[in-house]
Amino acid sequence: MEIRSVGFIGLGAMGLPMAKNLIKNGFELHVSAHRNRGPVEELTKFGAIEHESAGEIVSNCQVLISILPADHEMEAVLLSEDTLGRITPDHILIEMTSGSPEMMKKVNNAYHEKGARVLDAPVSGGTIGAENGTLTVMAGGDTELLEDCRHLLNAMAENIYLVGAIGAGKAIKAINQMLAGIHMAAAAEAVALAEKLEIDKEVVKQVVGKSSGASWMLENKFDTLSERNYAPGFKLNLMKKDIQIAVNEGAEKVLPLASYVLELFEKESQENGELDFAVIGKKLLS
Repeated sequence: MEIRSVGFIGLGAMGLPMAKNLIKNGFELHVSAHRNRGPVEELTKFGAIEHESAGEIVSNCQVLISILPADHEMEAVLLSEDTLGRITPDHILIEMTSGSPEMMKKVNNAYHEKGARVLDAPVSGGTIGAENGTLTVMAGGDTELLEDCRHLLNAMAENIYLVGAIGAGKAIKAINQMLAGIHMAAAAEAVALAEKLEIDKEVVKQVVGKSSGASWMLENKFDTLSERNYAPGFKLNLMKKDIQIAVNEGAEKVLPLASYVLELFEKESQENGELDFAVIGKKLLS
């Protein structure tokens, strides 16, 4: 099938650059403002079409993409009468929120009853990946649907994986975020130790980056930590939420390391929850 008209709900730090890439790749984009008009005004300058509500977006698109903060927003927006009431069998929902598998299945069931097709497709790669169109998509759902949406996803992502049924995408994302949070805390300790031992930071990056201690966080967040630059990218509160999903899903098998790191994030969120999640290293690096 040929997809041309796309509705986009959730124009935050990830969603805004992703939406821009859709316009750059020739898709007709439909958006609406929530609390902040800035992202919508920015997108309309590039040709996006503004609507009054999420429901109006639905009425004007073939594919609806949502990337929201958490389960609460998924339920409030996607299962509202204004949105769900306008879903038809001709619609596709691509749900990209870092939410729980349980909420994803709830949304899928509601949309399935309307005859719509759903792809559970959270992403990884951070705001840099969102800007560059190099994200990784972890898709749960039907193979045929993924192929129907591949051209659309390619406008935002470099790596696209089918990981299982609906809910599997959210599950893989929870595992990824659990590791990302742990690795960020470990990277902060590495920077702190390098500074204490007066080791050249570029040498640490280069040597460890080619050794068994390498990680994406060490490579991509080393400078952020070294420079104490905690300007919001992916906010600490969102990472805390994502690690909490992993800990909740593993409740019957206690995850001691994830649980400990979650405690660190919870403490830091009291003062710095709206800063980049690299701020988890702030006290250690002070």
